[in-house]
Amino acid sequence: MDERDRAFSEYFDSRANTMRGTAYLMCGDWSRAQDLVQTAFLKLYRAWDRVSAHDTLDAYTRQILVRTYLDDNRLCETQQREAFR
Repeated sequence: MDERDRAFSEYFDSRANTMRGTAYLMCGDWSRAQDLVQTAFLKLYRAWDRVSAHDTLDAYTRQILVRTYLDDNRLCETQQREAFR
């Protein structure tokens, strides 16, 4: 494991439960909250080299989480509309 992965892993370990709680407050379902957090952290990992040194990393991660939640809701609404056609 290189330094980049180690740093990300430490951040994930320290923040995942908090982000899971935030996701639960948005969606009201622990399973969906876990999925949202996993997707958000995957997106964060892809941008890790660019954002890991920022002082506002928690805020950036929450922003990714909220946008992931909104994208997921849009996708569900679109699928429901198409199902009723």
